[in-house]
Amino acid sequence: MPRASTTKKAAAKGKGEADRLPIAIRLKHKPTGKERSVGTGFAWDLFLFAGVLGIPLFWRRLPQWGAGMLGLWLLVILTDAARFGIATTDVVQFVLFAGFLALQIWLGFFGNRLTVRTLLAHGWVIDQANDAGTKKVIARWGLAS
Repeated sequence: MPRASTTKKAAAKGKGEADRLPIAIRLKHKPTGKERSVGTGFAWDLFLFAGVLGIPLFWRRLPQWGAGMLGLWLLVILTDAARFGIATTDVVQFVLFAGFLALQIWLGFFGNRLTVRTLLAHGWVIDQANDAGTKKVIARWGLAS
């Protein structure tokens, strides 16, 4: 007979696992038959590399966000080229750095959700929408129309 503490730990572990999202959800483009998997966790590629001219954002079909990153880079270049005082330039560059960092952290947390919404808007459909894990993702991300 298992001890009560062991049973409680097993029940707590099972409850925590029930709240977790699946690692990825699958999408399918019906006209072409292409399939794509999008992660449900933190988007490390966007967090680490979105600041590189927004290239991962363009790959994910998020051109507005990529253009925003390019706009921030343009501001950095213009700030560097402008003839402000040293103190003013330092403050502006710090604010731009903070903006880059905040945007990259936000994209890390919400980039996969943005990607799925964009794909759905371009004719992709969620594959296996009746799966329990996929239903959790749909509910939590507000994908149901």
